[in-house]
Amino acid sequence: MGSYLQTYGEGDERRGRIIRRIVWAGIVVVVVAIAAYLFFHNLAEKQVARHFLSDLNSKNYQEAYRDWGCSTEHPCKNYDFSRFLQDWGPSNNVSPPWKIASVDGCRSFVTVNVQATGSELQSLAIERDNHALGFAPSPECQEPQWRWKQFFERIFGGSKSS
Repeated sequence: MGSYLQTYGEGDERRGRIIRRIVWAGIVVVVVAIAAYLFFHNLAEKQVARHFLSDLNSKNYQEAYRDWGCSTEHPCKNYDFSRFLQDWGPSNNVSPPWKIASVDGCRSFVTVNVQATGSELQSLAIERDNHALGFAPSPECQEPQWRWKQFFERIFGGSKSS
């Protein structure tokens, strides 16, 4: 009779361990998926901005103007190459390197704020569908959205980078 009661409850313990493992695996998958989304969501647009800033930092203004979607042969309407050089060229008393200060994603475009020593914050807009580069209407996306970075900065403290 002792052998009959020896195994009593082992199935319940095993089932409990399996359920705990499934729940923890699910939590890990959700956390990794959210982290991957937050990391990769604006990655392509950041690469466009980095390439543009790389051209500016290496003083390759013709290529930077091409990154903007214009060329000296076919200048952009209302933004010719001389105006581009006034904004981004060596005559604006800004010392490179240009760096990305912050990124904010909207539905149709990503706002990338860039800055160099001696300059004001410049807001670039990079469209999501064709990666066209231009000036952003504001330094932050004006659409209603979750502001996770500001939320965690308020909770845990940290530098304010708006």
